[in-house]
Amino acid sequence: MLSNHSARLELPYLAAGQLQKHVTLNQALTRLDALAQTAVVSRSLAAQPADPDDGDLYILPAAPTGAVWSGWSEGDLVRAELGGWTRVPAPEGTLAVVLDEGGLVVRGDDGWTPFPTRLQSLTRLGLATEADADNPFAAKLNKALWTALSAGEGGDGGLRFTFNKSGASDVLSLLFQSGYGGRAELGLIGDDDLTLKVSPDGAIWRQALRIDRDDARIWFDQGAARAETVRLTASGDFTPPDWARLLIVTAIGGGGGGGAGAFGSSGVRPGGGGGGGGGLSRVVWRVEDLPGDLTVSIGAGGASGAAGGDTVVAASGATLLTARGGQPGANGSAGGAGGSAGPGLDGGNPGGATSTTTTAETGRSLTSPGAPGGGGGGGGLDASGTARAGGPGGSGGALAAPAAGGLGGVSAAGSAGSAPASLVSDAGGGGGGAGAVTSGAGPGGGAAGPRGAGGGGGAAGVTSGGLGGAGSAGIVVILIQG
Repeated sequence: MLSNHSARLELPYLAAGQLQKHVTLNQALTRLDALAQTAVVSRSLAAQPADPDDGDLYILPAAPTGAVWSGWSEGDLVRAELGGWTRVPAPEGTLAVVLDEGGLVVRGDDGWTPFPTRLQSLTRLGLATEADADNPFAAKLNKALWTALSAGEGGDGGLRFTFNKSGASDVLSLLFQSGYGGRAELGLIGDDDLTLKVSPDGAIWRQALRIDRDDARIWFDQGAARAETVRLTASGDFTPPDWARLLIVTAIGGGGGGGAGAFGSSGVRPGGGGGGGGGLSRVVWRVEDLPGDLTVSIGAGGASGAAGGDTVVAASGATLLTARGGQPGANGSAGGAGGSAGPGLDGGNPGGATSTTTTAETGRSLTSPGAPGGGGGGGGLDASGTARAGGPGGSGGALAAPAAGGLGGVSAAGSAGSAPASLVSDAGGGGGGAGAVTSGAGPGGGAAGPRGAGGGGGAAGVTSGGLGGAGSAGIVVILIQG
């Protein structure tokens, strides 16, 4: 460093006893005029201007041309004044506005570069807030936008954030807080599987989701799908909720009524057959495949000697699913055969037949173990006047939380079938058949238990036969998954 110049800007000093001090002072002021709030006209113009304004500054590009410029080098800061040109020494760190670019450049040991590229190796950065040792980058704002650099701007149109941790046991995550208390964390938390955890208070954390890094299998610790069950016992429309993705629909037809017992003072007198249970149909639909909202018609239970009604699910006028009603048990005067089960995709259970030689048949339960039970047959009288007991009703949903069938009567009415004991099954137990009597009117068959079961057969009598028990109405159960 020369003792007659300043250390950084090389401003000339006044010497003691110097003549024409104004010359030295003016040189210093001229250099300050160039380096204070430096603004250059251009750093891309290579040809020396013919008539520049006094004070115009330029940063020379590569291979400048002109009487004066051609003798100088790329990166020189030059100034026009009084028809001449001078080079202005610019130390490292000098900032300059480039007027024809509208941006800042900074002087480094490798030349002039755009100022933002010099924001490197910062240890802290705070935007509208203070960064600290725990949070070396901190920002306090309401919105943030990151957008891709398009191909026309020199990019490729994509945008990818890359986060990296040192090893598998380290943590790499996004932590979501409320009132500075942790509520959710997503990332590679202590291993290399993608994990989502949630917390009610920032202290107790529960894992909700894990995706295995090796095979991409997904594990939901607390379950994932939303599910609701709707039971429709009356006809009407059903609109799937907006969140629904799948409908698992179970339809049960109405149960058939038991047949009436025969009667007379002598001879063979059969009881009535048990009513057949309603059919069971089950399907799975994607909501997006349905033609519209569902229209549900619930099959009614059959009265004594009458068939149960069909349960039908339709949409936009098209039938999508049917569970037929059970057939009635035959009257004793017609032989007292058990009613056939209503047809369904998953079957149904028929009713039991009468008997004049032994206890009447039990209503079926294992022909279709998930369906409603058939009604028990009514007891008959043989030619010698021996009275036979009624058959028990078949269990509904025999292999899934069974609903017991009604008991067969012994010289008495049959008992009613049971309703399903839990929500696991929706199939009722069949009514018990009545037991025959040797005098008077025959007892009636037991009523079917809800849902879709067959009624018990009526018993034979002397003065009149017992009426068959009524079958029960069907149902539609919709399990909604989202």
